Amino acid sequence: MANSPAHRFGQIIGDILEEAMIDFLQPIARQYSLYLDYRHSRTARNNRKEVRWEDINGNTHKLDIVMEENGSESTLGNPRVFIEMAWRKYTKHSKNKAQEISGAIKPLITKYSRYTPFFAAIVAGDFTKNSLDQMKSEGFEVVYMPIDTIEKAFSVVGIDVNWEEITSENSLRERVEKYDRLSQTEISQLKQELILQNNDQLNNFLKKLSRSLERKISSVGVVSIYGKPSDFSSIDEACSYISSCNEISSDLEFYKFEIFVRYSNGDKLDAQYNDRQTAITFLRSLS
Repeated sequence: MANSPAHRFGQIIGDILEEAMIDFLQPIARQYSLYLDYRHSRTARNNRKEVRWEDINGNTHKLDIVMEENGSESTLGNPRVFIEMAWRKYTKHSKNKAQEISGAIKPLITKYSRYTPFFAAIVAGDFTKNSLDQMKSEGFEVVYMPIDTIEKAFSVVGIDVNWEEITSENSLRERVEKYDRLSQTEISQLKQELILQNNDQLNNFLKKLSRSLERKISSVGVVSIYGKPSDFSSIDEACSYISSCNEISSDLEFYKFEIFVRYSNGDKLDAQYNDRQTAITFLRSLS
């Protein structure tokens, strides 16, 4: 299976998608002084190629693109953007891929919530509306490149990427061989055409990404809570307690700080700390 022309052809399309998006996103990473990480040998991960981040449970997830604040080839930075990409030829695989993308990104969003990272899925080919809606409902910014835009992009270098399960291996092998003969100029033309075919939604994606990267803190709310929580076995007991307790008491011990950070783009960050210095350290890390 791994050596079949259909598998190789699918890999080619996926690789072109990834390379085109890296080229597309590099300028905005430079504009905001972010390090753009993708699959390549990097000193910060002991020269390993795969982009991997660890979630709050210690599980590692392989990712396509991460933009890091204060990152470099030799230093791992703070994640500001997570992007997953996928190409699927048939819609029957799209639901599983949407769940796979969600399973990789959501635990990382939880761990790195203090950076409120922007997270997106760039998907191409045949994806059902339900699979796209699922990712959007989970907070993903979704860019969908329909199959016809892939076909038009490859057509500029004379390659037909429209095939079915009944398409012969010889036909697919000829297309793979034709791709392998392309010059670097032709490959660049192919990537540029892929971006051009999806220009409107990619530009809209950039606007939303820029708003996230340009955000500023608009307000910080701090609530000091005194008194330990009281637990009750019924609603009636809880109501009786509320009715009878004093609203103000100088005898209550400090319990915790609740912090509410609001950003100019609508992002929210809430945190709770039990001691003063940790709360201050958290707030300083946001400046």
